[in-house]
Amino acid sequence: MTRPGSPGGAPTAPPARPAPAGAGIPLVGRHEERGALARAVEEARSGRGALLLVSGEAGVGKTRLAHEAAAAGAPALRGGASQADPAPYGPLVAALRAHLRARPGALDGCGTLRAHLARLLPELGDPPPGGDRATLIEALRAALGHLAAPGPLVLVLDDLQWADDATLELLEALAEPLEGMPALVVGTYRSDGLPRGHMIRRLRNELRRGGRLTELALEPLAPDETAALAGAALGAVPSPALARTIHDRSQGIPFFVEELARALAVGGAVRPGRRGLELAGGEVPVPETIRDAVLMATSDLSPDARAAGEAAAVAGGAFDIGPVAAIAGEAGLAELADAGVLREAEPGRAAFRHALTREALYADVPWLRRRALHRRLAEVLEAGAASPREVAGHWLGAGEPGRARASLLRAAEASEALHAHRDAAGAWRQALEHWPEGEEREARIAALAAYAGAAEMSGDAAESARAWREVCALRAEDGAGAELGEAQRRLAAALELRGDREAAQAARGAAALAFAAAGRPADAGAERLAMANHHRIGGRHEAAVELARAAAEDAGAAGRDDLRARALGIEGVALAKSGDTEGGLATVRAGLALAIDRDMTAVAAELYQRLSLALYDAGDYGRAQETLDVALELCRINDDGDTEVACVTCLVYVLRERGEWERAAALGRDLVAAGSAEWVVDGLVGVIHAFQGRLSSGRRLLASSLAVSTRLGHYHMQVDATAGLAWLAAAEGRHEEAEERCAALLARWEASDDHHDALWGLRWAAGYLARRGRAATAHGCAEALARIAAETARPEALAALAAAIGEAALAAGDADTAADQLTRAVELHQALEVPFERAQVELRAGLALAAAGDREPALERLDEAYRTARRLGARPVAAEAAGAIAALGESVARRLGRRAAAQAEGAGLSRRELEVVRLVAVGRSNREIADRLVLSPRTVDMHVHNILRKLECKTRGEAAHRAGQLGLL
Repeated sequence: MTRPGSPGGAPTAPPARPAPAGAGIPLVGRHEERGALARAVEEARSGRGALLLVSGEAGVGKTRLAHEAAAAGAPALRGGASQADPAPYGPLVAALRAHLRARPGALDGCGTLRAHLARLLPELGDPPPGGDRATLIEALRAALGHLAAPGPLVLVLDDLQWADDATLELLEALAEPLEGMPALVVGTYRSDGLPRGHMIRRLRNELRRGGRLTELALEPLAPDETAALAGAALGAVPSPALARTIHDRSQGIPFFVEELARALAVGGAVRPGRRGLELAGGEVPVPETIRDAVLMATSDLSPDARAAGEAAAVAGGAFDIGPVAAIAGEAGLAELADAGVLREAEPGRAAFRHALTREALYADVPWLRRRALHRRLAEVLEAGAASPREVAGHWLGAGEPGRARASLLRAAEASEALHAHRDAAGAWRQALEHWPEGEEREARIAALAAYAGAAEMSGDAAESARAWREVCALRAEDGAGAELGEAQRRLAAALELRGDREAAQAARGAAALAFAAAGRPADAGAERLAMANHHRIGGRHEAAVELARAAAEDAGAAGRDDLRARALGIEGVALAKSGDTEGGLATVRAGLALAIDRDMTAVAAELYQRLSLALYDAGDYGRAQETLDVALELCRINDDGDTEVACVTCLVYVLRERGEWERAAALGRDLVAAGSAEWVVDGLVGVIHAFQGRLSSGRRLLASSLAVSTRLGHYHMQVDATAGLAWLAAAEGRHEEAEERCAALLARWEASDDHHDALWGLRWAAGYLARRGRAATAHGCAEALARIAAETARPEALAALAAAIGEAALAAGDADTAADQLTRAVELHQALEVPFERAQVELRAGLALAAAGDREPALERLDEAYRTARRLGARPVAAEAAGAIAALGESVARRLGRRAAAQAEGAGLSRRELEVVRLVAVGRSNREIADRLVLSPRTVDMHVHNILRKLECKTRGEAAHRAGQLGLL
């Protein structure tokens, strides 16, 4: 039976009735992605919000999917980034402004920070004076929290590939607080063609590092999904052949599918066939690209609409209707809206249905007409209240960089006012790129300086330093002066942020000379004082003394007692560290007396901290602690955070040396929790962990500290962490590494003027290397100790030297000399407040006395070593002392107690655990051990777990090595 109108009796499909662009076409496919979005909305509904990214190539349907989530029964805000005007916080501002237009009082109850939102939304009133980026971000967070309070809120931010940097930094800052809010933020971005250095890459990296990266990566549609979408766009089912053609040409990109279907329908290129719509007979042109499809689909527009489309495309993806209508007329824009090419984004603004539509039309505008349209738009926008960044973009498009430069400078200033430093830097950089050489020289220098400052504030120290170098070169052409000094000072700060300390020193030296030449001795002195402190930190104390004295002379010329007191403090510490203990203490006290006499409490706090350095260099840890207590009290009175952090780190060190390890670690944890001096705390506490036998955590902390202290050139922490890692490597049986660390410690000391910081490390290294038969390096360490002892005559240095001599003698088989020297070291330690050092020396003295045949004195020394180490929690030294007592045939239980006996005999392991660890040490698996000892595998698993816990090890190999150290194998 045939149907009427069907040639040859074949059934026919209805003719194509294409849907208007973007209208009535359902979302096809994406079932998994829809489910993920729905689950995210439900999580937000229960108070567990998130930042969710939707990525994919252009036209793949990111915005459509995100808006589907926004329509999932929750209040939704929508905003998008503008390629033509990437204003700071632009997408979020657009979303909030649209919401306020619908509900003018929506932000009235968002708290005390509401006024700060007026910086972004002037309709809220006048912003308060001052403020900073952190306050603005907190105000935005509070606004989202307020809007989400009644129920889940979905905020969709489109086209983040064009977003300003401030928006992407804001999203990074919001990721964590969103987890406790009933709010879901969905951000879409194009993943194709994203530049390597784009901020979205950084955002993703930071989210991944924090375990917060949630992303839906959209893929093109499958062939059956493409056919369904094409059918919806055509208004009729396509034949399999047409569906294959559309899929092959569009590669499943939904926007291309829709535009291709519309183009074929508008061009009359499809007709009904037996199995659905098919291509008309003959050579039917099928658009090759999205651009071809868009142009073909809009080919039936009137000349007025085409002209309006060109003007709109030049204006941008979203634009104010007034300026475009003034150029192209309202009738053409209305026709574009009727055809679905444009849509109303908000009252008075229009947007292209899709960015790819705008890009296709823009690319089709002849370049001369394009430049003319950019110029007309720039003139119209500049006459109004348009964004300077948008105006600049049009002037650049018009080929007039001079006029663009003025707008870019205004855009940079506007971004800086919003603390959007990265965006400000970008605008200043772009303005400078379009600045002719020699034109408006002073204005260019000012722009360079502003750019350098914004780059520094945004974390780009390298670019900041480059710009400040250029400013310095330009100022140097004018001769030495205050302006050159200021530029060199800023260059030094940027170089220090990069970690280029030596170059920073050179810049400070140049700044000091320029300030001196300009008759500003106080500024010259401040730079020399900073240089002196740098040398002090780096262990170059003679240079520090010289510069501190020069700074004091500058301070005297300027009548600056505060600067003079601070110079005396640095000079005194450097003198003490270079061996002149009495002179150093007297100099610091002179500075402190001056500060107290002039009632300069902030300076006095700094001087008390300096005094503590000189005191503990002299081995007077008790008075150093008392001095730090006074300094901390003054810091709290003056709210001086920087000096307080310095005082607390010094206190952690002093407590560590005095054996108050628990309190030292607690103070360190408090500092780290407050976000201060983490790398210093890592080093100081890492040494404690090593001494306690907590080798894995000790290595992690010490390695972290050494990396940072080496980069910063911080001598004390560098040698302390190096010595700690050497001690730890030896404890782990990594003797090659330990020897390399010892050599590095000696080399770093030789490049310094230090007489204290490396003492304990050099003393331990001398003994360890002697026992290892590394005579040359051991002798080098002993020679270093001899120089320190000769130049200072401090008991701590003399004790370290005696210990090193004793270790060398013991290694050479001269037990009597070893016993004499190590006993002398013990006697010197009686007057010192360094219990762990004393415990180590007593242990070695006990072994030397035993080798010399003096059994009772040996036992006394070993007994004291054990008890001190046990009190401190230094398990390796305690275990070694107990083992040495047992080796002398003495009852450990009778002399030290049952606990010590258990430690000496089995390190706290049971008889069965000892059997297990011995089999672990020869490489047996748990199942093999179970078979050997006739146990169940589960029981062996339990024994291995207990062994690791008792020996404080993380791996079987580490446990086997530790058991060997303790003589358990």
